[in-house]
Amino acid sequence: MSNIDAHFHQLFQPKKQANQDNEKTALLPNRLTPTDQQIRDWLQSPQIKQWLTKLLMGIPNNLKIEAVNTLTKNVIQDPDKDCRVQFGSSTIGVDVLRWQLWASYRLPYASTIKSPDCPYTLNKHIDGENKKPA
Repeated sequence: MSNIDAHFHQLFQPKKQANQDNEKTALLPNRLTPTDQQIRDWLQSPQIKQWLTKLLMGIPNNLKIEAVNTLTKNVIQDPDKDCRVQFGSSTIGVDVLRWQLWASYRLPYASTIKSPDCPYTLNKHIDGENKKPA
């Protein structure tokens, strides 16, 4: 008879998923619930357009803007569901838990995938609106 535990496979299960679930659970009570106009203003802001044009995604800037327009429409229809738009090997999406825009792409002749988050979140956009003088 062997002394090997019957649940040996559980010792090597990744713990990353549990950490992600705990992080999401902690974010839910503080989750922002923006209006349709706030979402639209944020995704159409010059800061978002500037961030997108700086990304070397291998697609033209007009397609990046078209992707954001599609994201805007889809996120406003269902603000509780993450949304993404894909062009070839490039993807742009919105994480509605954090209200953050992200991109994922592979540069030509590169073996790695880049996946940056936009630093201009919806929270920053709303904070900036609140600080504007009336």
